[in-house]
Amino acid sequence: MLLTPRALVAVAVSIIVLAGVNAMPSSADDATPDVAAATFTGSGEAGTGSASFRIGYYDNDDKGDGNPFLDEALTVIEPVVIVDYNVTDRLGVYSKFSYDDVTSASIERLSNFSEQSGASSDFYIGLDLGARYELSENRRVGGFVGGSVEYDYTSIGFGGDFAQDLAEKNATVKVSANVYFDSVDVIQFNGEEDGSANRRSYSATVSWYQIIDKRTHAETGATIGVQTGFLETAYNAVVIEDPADAPNPNLDNRARGTEVTEELPGTRVRGSVFGRARYSLLRNTALEGGGRLYADDWGIRSLTLEPVVRHWPLDSLGGHLGYRYYVQSAADDHDDHFTTSKSKRTQDSDLAAFDAHGIHGGISWMPWPSLEFNFDAGYTFREDGLDQLMLSAGARASFDARPLKRLLWPD
Repeated sequence: MLLTPRALVAVAVSIIVLAGVNAMPSSADDATPDVAAATFTGSGEAGTGSASFRIGYYDNDDKGDGNPFLDEALTVIEPVVIVDYNVTDRLGVYSKFSYDDVTSASIERLSNFSEQSGASSDFYIGLDLGARYELSENRRVGGFVGGSVEYDYTSIGFGGDFAQDLAEKNATVKVSANVYFDSVDVIQFNGEEDGSANRRSYSATVSWYQIIDKRTHAETGATIGVQTGFLETAYNAVVIEDPADAPNPNLDNRARGTEVTEELPGTRVRGSVFGRARYSLLRNTALEGGGRLYADDWGIRSLTLEPVVRHWPLDSLGGHLGYRYYVQSAADDHDDHFTTSKSKRTQDSDLAAFDAHGIHGGISWMPWPSLEFNFDAGYTFREDGLDQLMLSAGARASFDARPLKRLLWPD
């Protein structure tokens, strides 16, 4: 779901630290995530499960090439804890808890306003609960419910999915859907409070996974999403420039202009198609390639391409190295400079036209079959100077609670 800039980063970092996937967060490139699919490991033998802990670090630099009126530096530190447990051989449950410490969230100068302190130093707390049930050998259903709280933002979401194996389990088709109900405290760029507003986000994804031969497998799919309600970022401002004005001390470049609120349409329809394939080049080396096309009715079009090399020098040690290219067009209502006020307007850098080049890599080590450590790192060079650094490290331990269960509740 596309939320405030800091919520966007929280979602992006969550996906990175949970799934071990490296990505570059940006407005169009963050499709609505399938949280249940990203966090749940699946059913297994009753009484077994796993516990995971990861910590992610995200830093967004501002070299001054993005929005010229604002300091958009941002840092996020996020620990995440996931516990999943197989209640029966066919039923599994999981929980995910995350906490973000956000500093300098998008507009550093907003710390001048006590009412808007959440925009310059914030927190994010999220909790998801989910389950997956094996209907039969080839059919599975799952669902989740979750919520998150920020300084000026609350969100409640739920969703479900259905998966069907085909062709003797050489293919799987999956359908999933998510709904989020959000409430925003509208605190404007000047600290003025303007009540609260609602936002609704709906999305659905259909995907097809196929084993092509013993060395090649691939996945393709499509996602469509709809958002309604308050889609602006409350503390974003648009500067109406006028040479007759005095230099504005509230602007990062002391431009001659007056700030007004950001105004965006009340609906947004988004769609994307994606695909990914992996080929086993050697016994311990695989080549992977992925891509995505995105479009929405705000005028943004984007393309993502990502080749990756994966290598396992030992059965217990593996790593990957990848490159990612991303390019998008600007939203219809975006402009770098406004000299007159318009009914729809934004200077949000994530809604501007830009391209980005990213490199990422990671290692995974399993000293024992029940214990895994991994570390991931990535750096993105954005055309507008808003370069991004992402780091994450974590551990996952499997456990068997059956002996304890027999001790506490003997037959």
